[in-house]
Amino acid sequence: MAQNELTEYDKVIQELFFRKYAEAADPQVPELPFTTDEIISVANELGIAIKNIPDITYTYRSRRELPEKILAICNWIIQPKGKSRFAFVRTTRSPFIEIQEGLAPVEILNSLPEIVEKYTVYDEQGTLSAIRYNRLVDIFTEITCFHLQSHVRTTIDGEGQIEIDDIYVGVDQEGNEYVLPFEAKSPDERDKLGWVQVANMVKYAKQNYPTLTCRPICAKPVDKNTIVLIEFQPIGDYEEIGITNIKLYKLVRPRKETQSQLA
Repeated sequence: MAQNELTEYDKVIQELFFRKYAEAADPQVPELPFTTDEIISVANELGIAIKNIPDITYTYRSRRELPEKILAICNWIIQPKGKSRFAFVRTTRSPFIEIQEGLAPVEILNSLPEIVEKYTVYDEQGTLSAIRYNRLVDIFTEITCFHLQSHVRTTIDGEGQIEIDDIYVGVDQEGNEYVLPFEAKSPDERDKLGWVQVANMVKYAKQNYPTLTCRPICAKPVDKNTIVLIEFQPIGDYEEIGITNIKLYKLVRPRKETQSQLA
């Protein structure tokens, strides 16, 4: 992204980062601490009015990459360090997940009611609706799953506030019980799946459902009716967590000639 294409958030976080980096005695410094007040100060100096200051850190923790100029030094993420305190933390891997290309689509007869599809907004909530109506979590995991809760906003030890789109619980044929924290992104390429967010889902599940086996899952739509589902290892370390399963599902409607034959 060119410098003149930076968003207001990008301009603020980039300016703050390089001020902190210039202050560091060691260019290989592992962390660069900062506070919410410093974000506000930088924004004011740049003449940028930010209505929701906490959304700046949340955006780079959960939605998109830090500006390219920062990542040109090495991989960095933003981690909470207490109330209104954060740090740019150096990592060994890219903070965001590269989705495997060339997956063969698995066709699923679309069970989303047509009136719902007609009025559904094409965003992450629309993706979640399509997944729920089509029971894609059951199909993907091969266990019977039930939706438990939506829009979970809570805190976890060592991370502060997090958000999770959906929580499912499930049971297999042997009676084993599972908790499946679920995160969906929008089709926008800038809306990325991140290792830190997945690791935090695992921490949340282990903290709140310690007796259940955790199976963290994320969804990323390719288009309106084509959705990638990814399952991850139940590991709370974002440097170590990996992918265990990935599938591409294509939701299809019956062809008109097929419907007339069945009539």
